[in-house]
Amino acid sequence: MTYIIDRANMLTNNGVEQTSLLIKNNQVEFIRPALDNFKYMKMNMSRYLLTPGYVMPDFSLNSSLHFTQFKEIMIHKLMKKGCTAVLTVVSIQYEKELDSAVKNQRQLMINSPIDFYIGVKINLEKLTPSFIRSCKKLRIPVIFIEFNNEYELEKKPWGWIRDAMFSSPITLIPYPAGDHSKLLNKWKIITKKHKMSSLNECPKEHAPLEKEMLMTIGIYPEKGEIRAGSEVDYNMYDLSELSLQVDEKTFLHYDSHNPVFTVHKGRLINVNSRIIFKPGYGEECFITIPSRFIIQHTSL
Repeated sequence: MTYIIDRANMLTNNGVEQTSLLIKNNQVEFIRPALDNFKYMKMNMSRYLLTPGYVMPDFSLNSSLHFTQFKEIMIHKLMKKGCTAVLTVVSIQYEKELDSAVKNQRQLMINSPIDFYIGVKINLEKLTPSFIRSCKKLRIPVIFIEFNNEYELEKKPWGWIRDAMFSSPITLIPYPAGDHSKLLNKWKIITKKHKMSSLNECPKEHAPLEKEMLMTIGIYPEKGEIRAGSEVDYNMYDLSELSLQVDEKTFLHYDSHNPVFTVHKGRLINVNSRIIFKPGYGEECFITIPSRFIIQHTSL
């Protein structure tokens, strides 16, 4: 089916721009300011704000959940907020648990109605070159690192960790306890010094990953952007419910504003917070070019 999303107000890095999208075979064929000369069916979206489908992290989905609990988290914490891909994170105590934990998580996520990535979380003490290599074999794109103090960070043989990532970097994400600002500053210095793919802070659970984070991990531009050639993943917000300023980028508060419509791979999954839950419609996604934006990230 071919149709046009006409005159939507798309949220961009420069603010809000009115634009039209030609959709063909569940892909964005191309984007123009207007598509008046095309005769396909048009949906006038001038009263809506258009954003990409969101990628959100989650630490609560685990194999001990019953299906009803899994479904509740998916609906209320993710899908109602416009999430079309979840970064589900498995907590690991020891390297020997990794294979079974990831296998169980993949089994759990078979029922996912949205796309998903699998990450792991482990204490800094247990982060070893061997663990990194095991994660690479399992195609894990991110590792959340728990740590409590600066001494832990300073004594770690980071050169070995970096060498284990050669040719296929994994993005490291801090998960600190204690004095966050001081610990995160030390983390930033160390990861920049060793030129590792990393985020400077831990993203908020059940909130959209920022574009810079998606770029660093390698998820962007496959997810998190509406562009020619991309899958049809988007959210529509009612402009009358937003305090819209054209030159403002932060007027949309994800905790208090839910999208009116969410489309995932061309299929409506959210209509006025009524969720269409189709188990198994989501697919596991993998990073094809890890840390493709590492140079831009480390130069910030």
